[in-house]
Amino acid sequence: MKEQETTKLEFLMKVNDNIIVQRFFNVRDFNPNAKNSLELYEYLKHFKSILEWELKMKSCVYMLDNSYEIMSNPSVMETSYTDGPESFNIFIKNGDTTICHRQMDAKVFPPKIRYTVDIRPHIKSLLSDLTDIFSSKNLTPDYLGITLKA
Repeated sequence: MKEQETTKLEFLMKVNDNIIVQRFFNVRDFNPNAKNSLELYEYLKHFKSILEWELKMKSCVYMLDNSYEIMSNPSVMETSYTDGPESFNIFIKNGDTTICHRQMDAKVFPPKIRYTVDIRPHIKSLLSDLTDIFSSKNLTPDYLGITLKA
């Protein structure tokens, strides 16, 4: 029986330089062209939109639960505890090489929300889906006649 080649990839999510989650996963028959595929782009776009929606909903619940405190002390919602921008960064890496990087603004969410992000419920399906994409041979390399690049 032929032994399949496996490639170790890394999923990393940070808020600025602080790691939220870091997971390594193995991909059998790694397809290097997957990094420029429509499937990877659409999947990460979908994951990012789910994450944004969940953070918005948590922000709403937090603001409703703390509405009296927020009204009496608006500094509770102060989002400028750090100088400069704050961003959520999602990376997919192969060793030291970044295959994919997505970013979204973190300062739109209250500090209590952006510093307590929990994506554990999504990890299993996320890594499974990424493994499927990176091992797939039938990928779409272009969108509306334009070749996708990393």
